[in-house]
Amino acid sequence: MRRAVVVVLTVVVLAIGTWIGWPREGGPVDPSAPDAGVAAPGGQDEFGGPDASADDTPAAGGQVTGPVDEPVDGEPAAGDPAVEVTAEPEFDETAPSTPVEATWDDTVRTAALDAARATMTAFAATDQDADAWWDGLEPLLTPQARPVYQDVDPRLVPVTQVTGDPEVTDETSTLLAEVAVPTDIGPYTVLLTRADGAAPWLAEQIRPPEGS
Repeated sequence: MRRAVVVVLTVVVLAIGTWIGWPREGGPVDPSAPDAGVAAPGGQDEFGGPDASADDTPAAGGQVTGPVDEPVDGEPAAGDPAVEVTAEPEFDETAPSTPVEATWDDTVRTAALDAARATMTAFAATDQDADAWWDGLEPLLTPQARPVYQDVDPRLVPVTQVTGDPEVTDETSTLLAEVAVPTDIGPYTVLLTRADGAAPWLAEQIRPPEGS
């Protein structure tokens, strides 16, 4: 009787051990089989789990084929440097420099006499046509005086030549000067002006002799 019980218990234990080591699908796993320990196709093991190394495998060319960060709502993606680009400041190269102090001396006085002579010489060149007459006179006038003399008909200008040396008659201002210029019909007065001590003298007015 005892022998029969022992035999029955031995059979039960062997059956339980065999059942525990038996795979759920197919027969027992043979360690020497070619497919033993090889993950199932698609990067999954035999229990259907994902292969953890799939996303870490570099693609051709050495690049990682894992997920790529993308910008969200205009913000830089993770890992992108936060660079703020600012425009370079612009500088005005045409800004006026500091004015040069104006004074009176022999050089300044000579420049005023020459400017007055040149203005009256161009103004008295009435033997030219209107265009040529204006081309000679315009550069010697201030921007304010040009519209005044631009439409003058040289045929109506009574003076025809300068007959003597100019003379400064008023130099009380360092930026204004009056110069008398002798002509064939009497002395003309040329009012000159300059912007500062480095600027040239330009004619603001050409006044005919009194009573002419």
